[in-house]
Amino acid sequence: MTETSTMTTWQMYRSLLFSVYLPSFFMSICQGSILLVLPLFALHLGANAGIAAIVFSLRGLGNMFVDVPAGYAASRLGDKYTMLIGVGVMAVTGLFASRASSSMELAAAALLFGAAMSTWLLARLTHISEAVPAAQRGKAISTMAGLQRFGNLIGPVVTGYIAEQFGYSYVFFIVSGIAAFSFLLVVFSVRGNKRGRHEESPDILRLVPHIISRHYRIFLTAGIAILFLTVLRAGRQLLIPLWGHHLSLNPADIGLIMGIAAGIDMTMFPMAGYLMDNHGRKFAAVACLGILSTGLLLVPFTTGFLSLTLAAMVAGLGNGFGSGINMTLGADFAPARERGEFLGVWRLMGDSGSFAGPILMGYIANAFVLASAFSVTAALGVVGVLIMIFLVQETLQKTQV
Repeated sequence: MTETSTMTTWQMYRSLLFSVYLPSFFMSICQGSILLVLPLFALHLGANAGIAAIVFSLRGLGNMFVDVPAGYAASRLGDKYTMLIGVGVMAVTGLFASRASSSMELAAAALLFGAAMSTWLLARLTHISEAVPAAQRGKAISTMAGLQRFGNLIGPVVTGYIAEQFGYSYVFFIVSGIAAFSFLLVVFSVRGNKRGRHEESPDILRLVPHIISRHYRIFLTAGIAILFLTVLRAGRQLLIPLWGHHLSLNPADIGLIMGIAAGIDMTMFPMAGYLMDNHGRKFAAVACLGILSTGLLLVPFTTGFLSLTLAAMVAGLGNGFGSGINMTLGADFAPARERGEFLGVWRLMGDSGSFAGPILMGYIANAFVLASAFSVTAALGVVGVLIMIFLVQETLQKTQV
């Protein structure tokens, strides 16, 4: 990394503009739209809150299924080819989802959406980990996360309106078109196709136990904290729309609430990058977990559009403090010789929260009341704070000037 280690911050941003940042922005619009529409479309098709949660959680299961193969592919096939696979599957799945007429078909689409997004994110992170030196990694990744949040702002607001005025099928048509455009950006903007140095890595069937056994302390501490953070983030994306539906708000209003929260979230990425590269990864992670948990605890006390918007904004603020924290920690911990493989297992651990979290929340909402799911989710966030403070090693390596 001798060439990239001498880059200025501006040169680093410019080198990633078309190859990473713009495709990330467009793919985040797709993701933000999907996160809003999946549970609401399931309810529209006649599902109850529990079934809607399962449909939503299958996106997380799709992430989990593909995390390790995607990491393996990023090392063997190369980062560019793996990014193209992820974006291409997103475009095709959008067309499939537009034709869904039952919760079962929508569930299959959710699984494929998760697989596509996981492949894209893993390959993109592998690419940026190789292209950017560690001392600039927090800024590079938090900026990427900030663009994702900008897309998550636009996605729910626009698609909530489109779903209300024209129907849910049109949302998925738009998702497919945006993904197709992102595909072209990657084709023409990503130079080369970097493969990993994987002499020591076993085949894919033995990869997970191999990586976990070599880095078990990392996974038992930082990995658990990131798992809980993923549960909180999934809870925010699932429970706030469900609570909005519980308050009899329409899809456009719920989309606006999620968009406003995403706007607050988005504005925090420069602060998150500054904190990670100057005060440490732990500081940013603790702030994220603590404030996000507080925001979720406030939601059950809301009674209408304004109060729900304020609670969602607090949750968005907390999430913004953690812009890129998962990816930055993963990139910091990943060994150079097994970067793609490690990041695949790292994402698998975090994404298990995207799958298990919504199922747990849906069960609690059905067995008790919807409000109780917020308390359980926030409690996991508090445990994550304690783990980060007392058990996780700081990975920020400050360079000598």
